[in-house]
Amino acid sequence: MEFGLPIEVGHEFFERMEPHPHASHTEHVLTLLVRGRLRMEHGGLVEIGPGAVTLVPAGVPHRLLEGEGMEVWWLAFCASCVELDESHPLMSSFRQVRLGALPMFQLPPERLPYCVKLMQELQAEAAQSTPESFEVMRSLLLLLLREAKRAAPLDVSGGGEQSLVSDALAFIQQHSLEPISLRDVAEAVHRSPSYLASVVKNKTGYSVGEWISRSRLSEACSRLAHTDEPVDRIASRVGWNDVTHFIRQFKKAYGITPAAWRKENRMHGG
Repeated sequence: MEFGLPIEVGHEFFERMEPHPHASHTEHVLTLLVRGRLRMEHGGLVEIGPGAVTLVPAGVPHRLLEGEGMEVWWLAFCASCVELDESHPLMSSFRQVRLGALPMFQLPPERLPYCVKLMQELQAEAAQSTPESFEVMRSLLLLLLREAKRAAPLDVSGGGEQSLVSDALAFIQQHSLEPISLRDVAEAVHRSPSYLASVVKNKTGYSVGEWISRSRLSEACSRLAHTDEPVDRIASRVGWNDVTHFIRQFKKAYGITPAAWRKENRMHGG
């Protein structure tokens, strides 16, 4: 699953959904099931019904097993692009899921129409793409995160490998624009580089180096969308001294060059 804009939203109908292969992605994803049924694998089997909010943190493996008669709203967002991480109070539900909580929370029936309305407003704002659209969309995202937090059960205490991965990814998100390496991340979470590398790869499907690169590319997307900085300056600011290498890595991740991405996805001027 790949996404281009810092915040994307969609509304889809599925009469029947076939099993999908195991996947993980570098965006945080929130889905709202308005009607129908869905089964997914997330550590164990999860049964999802109407009025459920499902949260999948970036990098967490999961698999869609089957669904029928589904009406679904979904949104995906680049956390660093919208200045959020899992230490933010409204992101606590994502952190709970990363630490082992069920990824599905049932909305109170009276809150479902409101959440659908927020999704509709997000979709309408994304289509307009006015100078203020990014801030409006971020505000709507925060309101949806508040609804997810209210619907979630009490915080669970986490530990072990899931907590270690969460701490490592939080450190990467906060420091990725600095010249950090696997060794720096391992030192921050008080583990050996080899152990951390193995755990992060096994739990998320991406290496520590790939997470650092992805975080830098997410910041590059934000700067491309929100500033007029030239591509070579953005490359330097997000950690690439060689602009050619930066363009190559950006194209590998998003399928197009930074200049083309800016032209297609520009949300507002600098």
